[in-house]
Amino acid sequence: MATVKLTETLFGVTNNNNEIKKYTLSTPDGFEVSLINYGATIQSIRQPDKNNQISEVTLGYDTLQEYVDDKNFFGCTVGRVTNRIKNGRFELDGTTYELPKDDGTKKHYLHGAFHKRVWDSSTENNDTVIFKYQSPDGESGFPGQVDATVKYILSSDHQLKIDYHATTTKSTPINMTNHAYFNLGGDASGTILDHQLIVPADKIISLDDEHIPTGEIASVENTPFDFRTLTRVGDHINESFTGYDIMLLVNGEGKRPFGKLVHGSSGRAMTIESTQKGIQFYTADHLDGGKGHNGTAYDKHAALCLEIQNYSDSVNNQPQFPTTILLPGEEYHEQTTFHFHLE
Repeated sequence: MATVKLTETLFGVTNNNNEIKKYTLSTPDGFEVSLINYGATIQSIRQPDKNNQISEVTLGYDTLQEYVDDKNFFGCTVGRVTNRIKNGRFELDGTTYELPKDDGTKKHYLHGAFHKRVWDSSTENNDTVIFKYQSPDGESGFPGQVDATVKYILSSDHQLKIDYHATTTKSTPINMTNHAYFNLGGDASGTILDHQLIVPADKIISLDDEHIPTGEIASVENTPFDFRTLTRVGDHINESFTGYDIMLLVNGEGKRPFGKLVHGSSGRAMTIESTQKGIQFYTADHLDGGKGHNGTAYDKHAALCLEIQNYSDSVNNQPQFPTTILLPGEEYHEQTTFHFHLE
């Protein structure tokens, strides 16, 4: 059976003299995933197409400084809490916690600090890269010291498993995800409007005009958010703000199918499974031509994000949303698998 190869190189050195390592997991047929311990980030995924032409299928950068300067969250691990928290504030056990207001409106919290941290890194079994980060009590305003671990495991048939673990010293919200931007046509191939997406989600989290959850769960029936059958991404994209940025709530419980992304002309496809609750589906509406891999200009809709996570702003929508609170003595554990294949 074909095996996975793992190589390690130096990607760069931070201003604080922290070495940033690049780990590349590859298979004999040309599929490869590169990871860096700055932000526990997917730096690159390269996949052959139906004609065995290999292309970069995620957006990213070739240098460390570009990741330090990045404001788009390319490929990184997001935490402690992904997505938005209304007014950058929540109450837990009678205490009000104030968070950075760093979304586009400067009114609300967005995504946290994990993506700008240097993670400890190690490898295992030649197919696994392990990143660990100890988030101090009070980081980004959150209570408790959190010990977070993210494992990336690649199989020879191109299944990339991401395994998330965390523990805490105080009750605190945890909702981690990966923020990869995918374009299965290749990162220099233009927009993702011709991609097709299917997600088994009957419902979405309703949002106000600042993308903050209203607390209502709505049906996708007769809306632009109905991806229950394979649907071209561009067909209804202009009916949703300036593109999609919505949480699709995936039917069922436990690790289960979360859907599939297909790029017809290349034959590339990506199937998703996860233990999580839903997908924040985002069509890169805020990209503005900034340069990425090999100097490629990344414009609006140059990629899409499928951020697998628990409900957004759960802390301010109790009890109708599933909790994101992790207690001391408990372990947060979620797992998502992206299977890259041809069809």
